[in-house]
Amino acid sequence: MLLTVTPNPAIDRLLIVPGFRHSDVCRVAERIDSAGGKGFNVTRAARTLGVPVRTCALLGGENGRQIAALAQAEGLEGAWSWLSAGESRICLLITDPDARDHLTINETGPTVTPADWTAFMELVWKQARGAAFVAISGSVPPGVTPGQYLELVRGLPLETFVCIDTSGPTLAAALDLPVDLLKINVHELSAALGQTISTPDEARAAAVEVVQRGPLRVIVTLGAQGAVAIDARGAWYARTPPLDPISPVGSGDAALAGVIAVLHTGGSLAEALRMGVACGAANTLVVGAGRMRRDDVARLLAATDLRTL
Repeated sequence: MLLTVTPNPAIDRLLIVPGFRHSDVCRVAERIDSAGGKGFNVTRAARTLGVPVRTCALLGGENGRQIAALAQAEGLEGAWSWLSAGESRICLLITDPDARDHLTINETGPTVTPADWTAFMELVWKQARGAAFVAISGSVPPGVTPGQYLELVRGLPLETFVCIDTSGPTLAAALDLPVDLLKINVHELSAALGQTISTPDEARAAAVEVVQRGPLRVIVTLGAQGAVAIDARGAWYARTPPLDPISPVGSGDAALAGVIAVLHTGGSLAEALRMGVACGAANTLVVGAGRMRRDDVARLLAATDLRTL
């Protein structure tokens, strides 16, 4: 089983607004609310791929109750830790599918007390006892320090395959952790290492540097350029043919789900990279984060080029 962890969840409010970029006053054609945050995106993508998955999130207030209800309505099995005060955030995703245009507006999230974070960690550790894989995805809310994030990771069962996907100060702190897999996008890696990374070869060199510091495997996503993976056995690069994407929001999370789906069945990191790239690309063809069609995944997997670096 895969356990996904979302420290800073949200109500993802998707507004379909034709022509929003070119008008002072716009009308919403459709509104779709869903349980949001990177861990929830990984969860729904993993379910699409048939991976047994359960999720944990830190929820607060009426917004938190709505997130829990949205997850239940979608069939996402979860366990929740509740803030003593404060409201979970709302994130707006505005899209014009015909124009292939989108805008994301993310709230910061509620301030978390040390007691609230401790209760959340204890819930995650308890849930992780029955999981083969744990994926901790996304930012941490205000009040949570990098040290507290590291405590969460270090408290997971030793036999669990741990994947992390974070950014900013928590990423900088996690670069020295011997986690099983670090999934990171090229912009986050550039910021963490203080260098410009824009090509697959540059991503490979940076990933080598990171592997020497702690993580056993590193996957760097490069958007439309595909992704690079590296471990002690080698380095690989995968890329799909050019696409006409609707929205890239959630593609990195879909990619992580694809990677875990292959590793979960004993596949190699190279095979997992190929599946991850196909899933990330499939996500861009559907409105909504972490959503994809299995026939798109199959078609893109067959067309994805994989080579050794």
